[in-house]
Amino acid sequence: MNKKTSSWTRGLALCGVAAIGLGLATSSSARDRDDLITTASTAGTTAYIVGKNIDDDFAQAQDFADTQSVALRREAATGEGENLDALAALLHEENPDAFGQWMQSNYSTLYGPDVAAESNVVDRIVAMR
Repeated sequence: MNKKTSSWTRGLALCGVAAIGLGLATSSSARDRDDLITTASTAGTTAYIVGKNIDDDFAQAQDFADTQSVALRREAATGEGENLDALAALLHEENPDAFGQWMQSNYSTLYGPDVAAESNVVDRIVAMR
């Protein structure tokens, strides 16, 4: 097999693996699809924020919290997750694990029934910390 054929075969094999993965993702539960979408979105957001101006981080944290609100709420309940880690980075938290634990211990204050629906969780975090 020559180099060109080998390269083509490898590319075809990768496409097959991707198709199988897509098939598995399609046949999995809705929560798995949501997690896959959330992971892709988080990765994209994290890639976007790398190298950005520090002054923009607060606004980016608010935007991130708006777009990832469902995942952040779920992760805040458990105290861990990639979205909490990304939010911690945007808020310049030195210890993402401690931030996640803090979010979990303050969950009812951050997400309780008395919280105004239109307020952003980042505003509540900043006010409490």
